[in-house]
Amino acid sequence: MIDIRPLVRPALFLAAMVLLAGGACVPPIAFHDGLPAWAPEPGGVEWRVGYQHLSAFGADSFNFLGLPFAIPDFSVGYLTPGVRVGLNREPLAAELGLTSVIKAAGGFSALFGGEVGLGYNDPSISVMFRPSLYLLNFYSDDESGTGAVVAPWTQASLLVGNGYRTRGLNYALGGRVSNYGAGPLALIGYNLRPVEFRAELSYMLPVSYYATGRVLTIGLTAAAPTKPEPKPKSNFR
Repeated sequence: MIDIRPLVRPALFLAAMVLLAGGACVPPIAFHDGLPAWAPEPGGVEWRVGYQHLSAFGADSFNFLGLPFAIPDFSVGYLTPGVRVGLNREPLAAELGLTSVIKAAGGFSALFGGEVGLGYNDPSISVMFRPSLYLLNFYSDDESGTGAVVAPWTQASLLVGNGYRTRGLNYALGGRVSNYGAGPLALIGYNLRPVEFRAELSYMLPVSYYATGRVLTIGLTAAAPTKPEPKPKSNFR
């Protein structure tokens, strides 16, 4: 007998795309990444892990990483491990990284992809534009089995902050846009060197015919470099 379980998840993904094209509505979701408005030192590597709590209001039924919701208001948590490496920082900033979204309950399902950051840093202000592409969905549960499917998801954020990794409290404000939503974004970090804790808050509204409702997400991320940072220069922290 032919085992059709490996085909279940790709079929469900394709079915979701057909329903979307037919007029089904989704909440204006965008995933947090726990990243500030600056890039690491050139060659510097920063690891991070975060927990995000998403609340949707006034949305139609939706499937979040394989977890179905058929009510207008729902909440779900997800994890956001990632890593990034600095390419340039003085004063033009650049980075390249890996990012992920992992379902926190109800079987294993995760999106993995990449992000790139481009911006400007000096001692008093930092600006970063950061597009992301989540591409692969890995899953494992009793119903669908274990496998992977291509599931592209794009989004981008723009942040303006108070300088490169300011000691103590630092902040950034901006916005984020995804396939179906856009809205303001705020990030507050507390730098204990080498560990930094970042609280992130976003509020997304629909920007697509296929989106409905609104989404509030709040989360906390811990991040640290893989090696001690060099001492700041006298003319640039």
